[in-house]
Formats: sequence, C-alpha cells, structure tokens
Amino acid sequence: MIWRRLKKATREQEEVFRERMSDEKLTAKDRFAMVFSAFLVIVLPCLAVLLIFGLLILLLFGAL
Repeated sequence: MIWRRLKKATREQEEVFRERMSDEKLTAKDRFAMVFSAFLVIVLPCLAVLLIFGLLILLLFGAL
C-alpha cells in the first residue's frame, strides 16, 4: 500500500542528486560520526542478539 504512494524519481532528478553527492566532501568528524553511529545502531545490537542466543543455547543444553 505505501509503495503505491511513493513517486519514482525522474532521470533529471537522479542526475542532479548524483552531481550534488559527488561534489559533497566529508570532513573527518562527519566520517567518524557516521561510522560511530553505524557501530552503535548495527554492530552492538547484533552482538547483543548473538550473546543472548548463545546464552539461551547454553542454558538449554545445561552448560550453565
């Protein structure tokens, strides 16, 4: 349903977007902020889920 409401970008809009993105330069602080936020949002929750699954398996098989 929601996909019907999304409009496709035209070729001109895509070209303008690509030009603007290629002209944009990231500073070291911006790059660090993006990597750090990705670490917090993606890596830590994945590690937490793996840890919980591992502990659950150990608990089920009586290793703990």
